[in-house]
Amino acid sequence: MTYAVILAGGWGERLWPMSTRARPKQLLSLTGESTLVGSTLARMATIVSLPDTLVMTSEALKERMVEELASVPAHRVIGEPEGKNTAPAIALAAKLLVADDPDAIMVVLPADHVIADDDGFRAAINLAVGAAETKRALVTLGIRPTRPDTEYGYIRAGSACDLEGVFEVESFEEKPDLERAEGFIEAGGYFWNSGMFIWRADVFLAEVTRCLPDVAAALSGVSCGPGDTGFDDELVRFYESVEAISVDYGIMEKADGVLVVPADFGWDDIGAWPAVARIWPGDDDGNTVRGDALVMDSSDCVAYSESGTVAVLGMSGVIVVRTAEATLVVPKDRARDVRRIVAALRTRDGK
Repeated sequence: MTYAVILAGGWGERLWPMSTRARPKQLLSLTGESTLVGSTLARMATIVSLPDTLVMTSEALKERMVEELASVPAHRVIGEPEGKNTAPAIALAAKLLVADDPDAIMVVLPADHVIADDDGFRAAINLAVGAAETKRALVTLGIRPTRPDTEYGYIRAGSACDLEGVFEVESFEEKPDLERAEGFIEAGGYFWNSGMFIWRADVFLAEVTRCLPDVAAALSGVSCGPGDTGFDDELVRFYESVEAISVDYGIMEKADGVLVVPADFGWDDIGAWPAVARIWPGDDDGNTVRGDALVMDSSDCVAYSESGTVAVLGMSGVIVVRTAEATLVVPKDRARDVRRIVAALRTRDGK
């Protein structure tokens, strides 16, 4: 059977001050009435049994996730006691799934993606599920790039395998500078690393044992499942004993026979304010304006206000965001550095 594993533990500090620990981006409604995590779950409704979905979130967000995702039983929303990046979370999910279903196939999805073409997305997922089952391989979705973006890692596709639309992965490329990104686009055969993964849970756990033996050893201490007596204590011990590492670095770049399904379904990773500008309609001058905001004689700006009026005059490439708690002003090309502000405020305020 196929299961969804939704990663919903972060809080999106590069979207501060709209996204905060109390109101993280996956619980924001950026493209309609539904939240990002709610849209992610709904997108999988025709592929998986939603009550069998696992949601990996933080302990602080667990209660709110249970309320938001009513079709997922509360015991299948796992509150991580501390963040240790994606590899431990996905490994734990794999162990929990395979304990109930030795043939489980996992579709691992971040909660903060925007996808325009749900039918195209589901077609790509179904193709990847077939490849994961037939080839017993780790499979990822690669997004056909529409611009030389430096915010994403890239996947270099190699030879086609004997399944139509599926290719071997030749290499994973780190986030490039602009010159290298332009070279990737010109060369062809490179795809954005979407962070969406599909595989049999047992195949993935075998790679965890080979590539991350410390994580595999820690998993051996998890002997029961959510809702069972003792699970919470085992969960704490597991997270205390593993190092933080991403599944990309820890597994995907080391595994053999990784496959990629190239896809194009209007994907965006809402990682920072420029991504919000891409998904919200702009005016003829490239300005994105939401809330009580006014932009005049300006171009390529983002103006967003939840509290009071924001006015921008005679500017280019500037982001101005106002909430009830804070105001952000930053050049658009420095948007990735917003997390530095968050870190400085945390230090200043002792939080």
